[in-house]
Amino acid sequence: MKDTSNIFKLPPKELETKKSSLDVLWDDTAPEIVDFARKLQGLLQSVDTPYVIGLDGGYGTGKTHFATRFAAQMHEQIKTIYFSAWEKDYEKELITVFLEQIANLIKTDKKYIESSQIKNIKSLLKSLWVAIESISVNSPITKFPISMTFNVEHFRRQLNKLTIKEDMLQNAKRELANYIKSLPHEKMVLIVDDLDRCRPDTAVKILETVKHFFDIDGLIVVMPINQSRLRQYIDAFYGIGGTAEQKGVVAEDYLQKFFNDIIDIPNLNYEKICADRITEEEFRSNLVYEGDSYNNIQELRKWIAEYAKKSHFSYRETVELINRAKLFCNTYHEPIRCRLLAYQLCNRLHKEKNKMRHEYNDIDYGEDNVYKDCPQNTKKKLFSHHPAYQPLSSINNRFGHLARIRLRAYVSTAGQIHDTYADVYKQIKHLIKLVSDISETDFRNKTAYNNYIKPELEVVVPALKTLYKELREFQRKHGSDDSDLDRAKDYELKVYNPHLLGDK
Repeated sequence: MKDTSNIFKLPPKELETKKSSLDVLWDDTAPEIVDFARKLQGLLQSVDTPYVIGLDGGYGTGKTHFATRFAAQMHEQIKTIYFSAWEKDYEKELITVFLEQIANLIKTDKKYIESSQIKNIKSLLKSLWVAIESISVNSPITKFPISMTFNVEHFRRQLNKLTIKEDMLQNAKRELANYIKSLPHEKMVLIVDDLDRCRPDTAVKILETVKHFFDIDGLIVVMPINQSRLRQYIDAFYGIGGTAEQKGVVAEDYLQKFFNDIIDIPNLNYEKICADRITEEEFRSNLVYEGDSYNNIQELRKWIAEYAKKSHFSYRETVELINRAKLFCNTYHEPIRCRLLAYQLCNRLHKEKNKMRHEYNDIDYGEDNVYKDCPQNTKKKLFSHHPAYQPLSSINNRFGHLARIRLRAYVSTAGQIHDTYADVYKQIKHLIKLVSDISETDFRNKTAYNNYIKPELEVVVPALKTLYKELREFQRKHGSDDSDLDRAKDYELKVYNPHLLGDK
């Protein structure tokens, strides 16, 4: 099954193409990420070794997108190996695959080492893995959390007591260290990706192996990680007991023993991406460029940025969304409802990405969703708000017997529910006239009118005028009219079928 979260990982052939043409290596990446890659390369070229660095980023933040391209960039200066732990998660002895990457790199340098020696090195490294594997916890890892405790320090003491032929271990390290000394800058970079997507036991074993074997002069290990997920893995694998806070402290302390540094991968600046690419020159039709309106270009920038951020879209995905928005805006037959368009475009991509996980939930539209046929629809709430009904009903119940006018008919008019703006506006205007015309002559008791009825009526007309104003403002803000629900269906149809954009 294709892993949609890694859709922008570079395939081997494309990676080789990128290596041969570095001017296009980052052409699908945000400028701030490119700048981060440049600074990270400078750091790795200058650090003392051995050195292990974690690149922290949440799920879906583009760690693999960054790691594959950074591997290609680094390889031009320092020999770099990219390795996806998750792709080989099914291997019983993952370290053999892990080390094949190094062996294959060495194998290409025939002037330094013979193939028979490569085989020997791989055999020695495999022995180390078998030793580490032998001290795994006995109970199988089935779910979080395991109802047992495990003393991490005791585990380390066990590891230190392992019987490994010293000459085997040191010889393997020495051979690899000698090879690294022959390389430019006397360094090698190993990028271990997808660690936080492996099984907990596999992830922890890889961490242990890196710590206890790859502490070799000249070797730099880079691990894109999700710290939160790794802490859960450590807790699950070792069954660390205690409160959530205590578990977090132990897991954090445990991680610090593996990494020299952990730094954050910069988050995408979606607002800047949208500001740079949604321009007046490109978006020529159906938008306005000044003032505050539902079809203002600023609204389109705002909502694409917000929904893209909610869905953790990559730079390339966000740019593709903007290109689709441009086609829609320049082709559609009426002013654009920018928030609706941004939502439909982002929601389509969101569902496509999650389809392989059998997750079909929509992005949350947020407040004021006028395009959903439900009681929570803000427009429906405004339509069903009747500021004249309660006062008129109260007057009718208490003083109807004193009235010379048909108060019951007034109450009925005030309580009618309409489903079009035209009918609601007509109702409000009619009620304003009816209530404004009521006077003391319409009641048989002037004292009752002046003391009780008139004070209740005085709030009705201002409330009706306020409702009228709110409806007008709501229409202006959202571009709302009586075709909202049909428009939403039309947007969805044409977002999924752009060839229909010319149809009205």
